[in-house]
Amino acid sequence: MATEDDVWRRIASRKEFVAAYADKVLVGEELRFTIHSTGKISGHVEGLDLVGEWYWEDGYFCRTATLNGEALALDCEIIEGCGHQMRYTREKGRGEFSIVSVEQDLPE
Repeated sequence: MATEDDVWRRIASRKEFVAAYADKVLVGEELRFTIHSTGKISGHVEGLDLVGEWYWEDGYFCRTATLNGEALALDCEIIEGCGHQMRYTREKGRGEFSIVSVEQDLPE
């Protein structure tokens, strides 16, 4: 029988997103980044610097960013949670998805 930690659940609001994932180190395959509650994004993808900004709009996490200085297009993504993992699906749920895990809380 599936438990709550086995089921992906869509994150519906900015408040819910911030409580679950903001200001935490998120890690995945060649990914390590933080989505800050201030609206900033920082980290590394495949060893390259990731810097950006994000906002919540109409139930989607929207971000602009640069990867090693190269601009990435604006993307709004569906965010889902399952236990200590976050799944984000690009292009408002129509694109590819990635899964990252919460590594730790940042020190205060």
